[in-house]
Formats: sequence, structure tokens, C-alpha cells
Amino acid sequence: MSGRISAVPLFYKVLIANAAIVLFGATAGTFVTATAVRDSDVPSRSELVLVFASIGVLLSVVVNYFVLRAAFQPLDSLEEVANAVREGDLSARARPVPFSDPQLARLAETFNGTLDELERDQAQLRELATQVIRAQEDERKRIARELHDDTAQVLFAQLLSVSAMKASPSSDVRATAETLENMTVEAIEGVRRLALELRPPALDDLGLREALGDLAQRFSENLCIPVTLDVRAQRDRLPSEVELVLYRVAQEAMTNISKHAKASKAAIVLVRNKDWVEITIDDDGRGFDPTVPTRRDESGLGLGLFGMEERVALVGGRLSIHQLHPSGVRIKAWIPSTSRGGAEANRVGERTVARW
Repeated sequence: MSGRISAVPLFYKVLIANAAIVLFGATAGTFVTATAVRDSDVPSRSELVLVFASIGVLLSVVVNYFVLRAAFQPLDSLEEVANAVREGDLSARARPVPFSDPQLARLAETFNGTLDELERDQAQLRELATQVIRAQEDERKRIARELHDDTAQVLFAQLLSVSAMKASPSSDVRATAETLENMTVEAIEGVRRLALELRPPALDDLGLREALGDLAQRFSENLCIPVTLDVRAQRDRLPSEVELVLYRVAQEAMTNISKHAKASKAAIVLVRNKDWVEITIDDDGRGFDPTVPTRRDESGLGLGLFGMEERVALVGGRLSIHQLHPSGVRIKAWIPSTSRGGAEANRVGERTVARW
């Protein structure tokens, strides 16, 4: 019986309900009128009209309220799901409601099916992004190793040969050798710096604390500004993927500071407890409005921020970008100590943009 009632469209439900009210009103009104006429104290015609109208309006409101409330209940469920999806929760689904309008029920089923497909697509995109980032890191490690083992060794051997030429009795040869020696030393230093940027050995060998210390010192020397590091964390190591993401966030933030901020100082703060770890990078530069989309084909800033977002989301974390006042930007990444990836990271990871 309930299945037959649920199959009736909303239009006909309301139509049948109003017809039933009219039928009941006419029947009851006729019965009351016929009864009242036999009595000696008969109400006036206007009083009977008022009574019948009041009863009809009251019954119509009550019946239509319950009918429409039951029929439109799927819309409330759809609204809740839409709000949850707007906040980033793709796992929300519209729940089935008994006695609902079949057209609205089909709409809810379609909405749920669309969310299922979207969640599957995003899970596949996350998996693809994970593979791309992993391949990128493997390639960085390979290139850094080749630069260190091959290119740097060749340059060092060349440096020894050039240094030996400085003992030549010819002044022209000695001058040329000195010039070549300086160029070779600069080339070796450039190769070493490039290898460190690609994949710092300290990150794999010593851990995040030491790698961040080296990063802060290197940028402080390159930018000629103070870059402080404040570590409020335990000495034990984090999962390798979490350390790598935190380091890349700090590296990208410092790179953006060196290219765009024109800051006079910067600070890196690492905080960790047993459940989560958080890194914050502040600067006092000219800043930018994080709510305004950045064109990624000009300075490269937008692509860097996008890369940070993706990396943090893939390990189940959150990235926030705040515009500081009077000047500067704060970039903060929060990551669970035990990394979560894949579909779960898709549900947990999100980006927060705000102004301070």
C-alpha cells in the first residue's frame, strides 16, 4: 500500500488531498445544515458559511502540510548533501525518504549517482597525481645522484688538471689556468647547489629537522636576509612521505619568497605532537591576495601553490594561505603524523584561504 502511495506524483497527491477536503467539507456541511434546520435555534446563513469556511481552511492547511512535508522531504536531504559537497565532503549522499514524490526520489538517485562517479574520478586523479609526484621525486633523486657521482667528479678531476697547469713556467698559461680554475670551482658549486635543490641528502640521511636547517641557511645566504628556523618537535623521524611533503612545501614557499616577495626576513616553524605535524612559513614581503586567481603562465607562482596543495592533500593534510597585515604571507601545512593517501586523502585534504 505504501509503495502505491509513493508512486503517485506530487501533483496528483496534492490534487487528491484537496479533492478529499472539498468532498469532506461538502458532505459534512450538508449533514450539519440538514441537522441544524430541524432544530428550533437555527444559526444564520452567514454564521454557517463562516463555520464551514473555517473548517475547510483548517483541514486544507493541515492535510496539505503533511502531504507536502512528506513529498518535499527529499529536497531537504538534497540541500544537506549540496552543502556538504560545497564544503568538500564528497562522501555525503541523499538518504531515501518514504512516501516521497517519485520524481524527487529519482532526482536524489541521479544526484547520488553523479557524486559516486565524481568520487571515483577524483580517486583516480589522486592516484594518478600520486604516481606523477612519485615519478618526479624518483627522477629528482636520479638526476641529483648523477650530478654528484658523475658531473661533479668530472669537474673535480678537471679542477685538479687545471690546478696543475698553474705550475707552468709560462705566465699566459698560469693566467689561463687561474681563470679556468675559478670557472671550474663555480661550476662545481653550481652543480652541488642544483643537486641539493633536487634532492637534499640530509632529508634522506638525517631527517626533516636537519634538511630544514640547511634550507634556511642556504636561502639566508642567497637572499642576504635572516631566515630563522624554530623546531618544536620530537627527534624521532616522521614517515618519509610526510617529511618529503613538508620539506617541499617549505622549499616552494622560500622559492616564492626569493622570487616575488622582496622580504626583509622570513621564518620557518615546525610543530609536532603525537597526532599531527604542522609547518608554517612567514615573510614580511609585499604579499599577494590569495583570493585572487593567479595566472600560472607568467611568474610560475600559481603553479607552485597548486603543487603544494596537491602534495599536502595526497597525504591527507590541509594547506592554508593567509595574507598577513600590514604585509607578508603565511603558508601553513597541517598533516597527520600517520600519512593517509588515496581516496581518504581526497576526503580529508582541502585548501583554506583566508585573510588576517
